[in-house]
Amino acid sequence: MTTSNTHLTDTTTSAELDALASAGALRPIGAPAGGGPIADEDELRAILGGRPNLGSAHATGAGASARRQVRLPEHLNAALDDYAAAHSTTPSAVIRDALTAYLNAA
Repeated sequence: MTTSNTHLTDTTTSAELDALASAGALRPIGAPAGGGPIADEDELRAILGGRPNLGSAHATGAGASARRQVRLPEHLNAALDDYAAAHSTTPSAVIRDALTAYLNAA
């Protein structure tokens, strides 16, 4: 069994990927929760799907998270990173919480 995915490219087709998977020629990149085989396509999408959006059941109800970009002075950016690390969260979560608190107080 090949243990490298170096033969994959951006142009690898679904059929080629299926053939490689059937031949056992793909290196696993992770395991499903609890180990064992992946139950269905939904579980596979959950493993490989990337970062979840805040949309459909959360922020916008539209299925996609709105994205805003802001520029921060270096000292504020460093303070944000330090705060997020100290509280085991992400800078994005801190910004969302702070903005929610600010707008609710207004």
